[in-house]
Formats: sequence, structure tokens, C-alpha cells
Amino acid sequence: MQRDPELIRRAMPILEAVSDHYFRIDVEGTEHLSAGPTLLASTHNGGMWMPDMIGLFVAFWRRFGVDAPGYGMMFDFARHLPVYGRLATALGGIPASPKNARRVLRAGYPLMVCPGGEEDALKPFRDRHRIVFGKRRGFIRLAIEEQVPIIPVVSVGAHETMMVLNDGRRTAQLTRIPLWLRIKTVPLALAFPWGLTVAGVGGLPLPAKVTVRVLPPIELVAPPTAARDPSVVERCFEHVRERMQAALDDLASRRRHVFFG
Repeated sequence: MQRDPELIRRAMPILEAVSDHYFRIDVEGTEHLSAGPTLLASTHNGGMWMPDMIGLFVAFWRRFGVDAPGYGMMFDFARHLPVYGRLATALGGIPASPKNARRVLRAGYPLMVCPGGEEDALKPFRDRHRIVFGKRRGFIRLAIEEQVPIIPVVSVGAHETMMVLNDGRRTAQLTRIPLWLRIKTVPLALAFPWGLTVAGVGGLPLPAKVTVRVLPPIELVAPPTAARDPSVVERCFEHVRERMQAALDDLASRRRHVFFG
């Protein structure tokens, strides 16, 4: 874990400006955030720029200070991108693996995961208000094994910073890109200023207004051994997913205009 509080301290004015003025991010429910061992399970929108995550990080540091350790799972390929990978690592990004996840929680720190991965981050524009977690249940097993609460996080607006046109599964099947990037989708997207792009790479996010909601913690009432019981895991997963979808539906119903919020 190579989190760099000093770099975060220097970057905070920029991150706050991006959050407050560019994306005009409102973060609801910050009282539910914790600096202790908790698992934040979040939707993931806006591709690699992750505007909703910027707002959440800023809210966390404003509440607990930049010296409060907090970590998040990140893709392997993102860690190796010039500048981006170094910054993400300094902000608390760590390679996504069960071993690293347990290490963070057992050290007593909060951990953020985006169970939907690239499937959620790059879902088609028409599905922007739908929870897309696929078959991933690892975060549920982790919470049960480590006996930590799940703090769900949902957002609207970040998926309007570019327009993802398709789910990219067919493209992924026809190319060899996923083999070395370890991803499942290669969608086409409209992104500023280039127009048609692959997953919005190389484009700049449009300044869509973003709203993030942190939900109350969910305690999964099950012993650690239940993590090996598929029926218990699935029941807990559906409970968490339904809570998140209901909150996302509520946020979406309050959004009057695409892009402007």
C-alpha cells in the first residue's frame, strides 16, 4: 500500500475545484462514511475519469482529513498508465485481489470496491440508471468473511460525461485487447473532443452535474462460514443490490435534465 498523504494534501485544492465547480458534485449521506474497517460498495460511472469517485474521495477527506487511511481496489492496467497510475496509487488505489482486500480491512481501514467493474463503468447510456454487477459476488463473501458492514454508494450524472453506445462485448470477442487488459468489454463511446472513441479513452469528460448518495451501513447477519454458502451469499447480494437500485431509482427520478441535473 503506497498511499501518499502529502501528495493528497497538495492535490486537494485541484480535486475540490474539479468536484465543486466542474462537476458540481453533491454528496448526500456523508454521515454514513466511516474511517474504520468497512466495505464501501459503489456503482462505477464515467469510465476512467470516475467523477463520482472524485466527489466521494473529497467528501471522505473533508470529513476525516487526508491523513485518515482509506483504500480502493483498482484495475491492474490502470496502475501502469503513466501519471494516472501513479496518482491513483498515491490516492489509495491498490491492486484488486482478495488478499489485498483482507489486508486493508484487517488493518482497520475502509475499503472501496466497485463490484461491477468495467461492465458497470462502461454500460450503455440507456442503462446508466441500472445497477450492473453481473455475477460478481466476491464483495459479499469478503464482507461476510471479515464481518464488516457494507456501505452502499450510488450516483447519477457521472455516466453523462460521455455517451457509451454499446456494451462492447462483441468488440471484445473480435479483438485480443481483453486478453492483455484483463477486461470483458470494449465499448464504443462518444467523447469530447474526438467524437467516436473506444471506451472514451483520450477524451475529456463533459461537466455534467453529479449527485452521489452514501447509504446507511448494511450488516450482513451471517457467520464467517456462510461465505462458502452460495444461497446465503446470493440472498445477501440481492438485499444489497435492491437497496442500491432503490436509491439509484430515487436519485434518477429527481434528475430533471440530462447533463444539467
